[in-house]
Amino acid sequence: MNTEELQKIIKAAELVNSNLHVQEVLKNIVHVAVEITRADRGTLYLVDNEKNEIWSLFASGDNVKEIRLKIGEGLAGYVAHHGNTINITDARQDPRFKSNFDLSTGYKTDTVLCFPIKNTHKEIVGVLQLLNKREGIFDDRDEKFLNALSIHAALAINNSLMIQKQISINEELRIAKQEVEKFAMLRVHFLAQMSHEIRTPLNIIIGGMELLKLNLGKDISEENTEVFQMLESGSARIIRTIEEILQLSKIRAGDYDLQIENINLESEIFQPLVTKYKKEALKKNLEFTYIKTTDKDQVTGDRYMINQIFTEIIDNAIKYTFKGSVTVEQFENTENKLCVKIKDTGIGISDEYFKLIFEPFTQEHTGYSRKFEGNGLALALIKKYAELNNILIDVKSEKNVGSEFFITFI
Repeated sequence: MNTEELQKIIKAAELVNSNLHVQEVLKNIVHVAVEITRADRGTLYLVDNEKNEIWSLFASGDNVKEIRLKIGEGLAGYVAHHGNTINITDARQDPRFKSNFDLSTGYKTDTVLCFPIKNTHKEIVGVLQLLNKREGIFDDRDEKFLNALSIHAALAINNSLMIQKQISINEELRIAKQEVEKFAMLRVHFLAQMSHEIRTPLNIIIGGMELLKLNLGKDISEENTEVFQMLESGSARIIRTIEEILQLSKIRAGDYDLQIENINLESEIFQPLVTKYKKEALKKNLEFTYIKTTDKDQVTGDRYMINQIFTEIIDNAIKYTFKGSVTVEQFENTENKLCVKIKDTGIGISDEYFKLIFEPFTQEHTGYSRKFEGNGLALALIKKYAELNNILIDVKSEKNVGSEFFITFI
């Protein structure tokens, strides 16, 4: 892409990320796509996996109505199912094309470009359908523009749906809860709004980085690679802080929907974590060991919360250990309860700070508090996660000797 084309994408990103309402986000994405490709019209469908449908909003007189199609139905439904771009020059010759719209409106569809919008996990979140290019047919340049635009579109869609859901939840709370609970609701709403204000420029930054890497391809120097890593790390840290604040606020407001299921602790939780943190430990020349002395593996709880409990504790163990080892031991206690001990030979916790470790926004003011990044929310969150999942957490620590966390499923 040349400089002019890159500037168009940057301006498009600003427009796409400029609003938090789903209807406006969809309209902005379609407007940008139609303008860039010189299409006659376009529609952006969002994927509803629960109903196995794609849906979009359209104006009907003074009202806004919703249109829904089954995934697999028509060209857009086909793209939502298979994830491949469709670029055809004669829609009526394609058996996947549904002529209902043409028949009901008198419109004549010729050329069609259907493009999947995927999130950072490569999951299809939407389908952008453009009709009848005003001059000629849709070409490779149009597809490249949509590929660059889709990075920002996916981020904007995710952001708007999250905010829209949060606003909806807050509204339900406002109606259902008594006056004494309104403060908690307003706090969540305020944080959601602030989250949007922070996420919007972050979305543009993250999307811009992905676009630059895409444009540079294999020509990224080592120096630029380090810069990208620094930017990605900084952005991830901000997003993590936002998520932790929102999670803690939602839990305190009683607004978290637990997803209880059966979980195999070793295969579903520890194997991925061991693989990840062995590499992190190796970078610091630390010995990382996972020991299992029991056949018990099955636990019941919220998968996300249980995974976060162990992720945060192990992450901290490696973060605050400079030499020696980190050991994760899965065992059965004297009461036949499944337990996990996470032990490190790190810097430990002072007696003065020990009683505050599970309080939000607290950090030890001496030692590592000025040396390490963090917001003092992680341990507060895992304490709440443990309480919600009927888990006990006990801690033993000695300054400059190390710490031991005991997690018991009761």
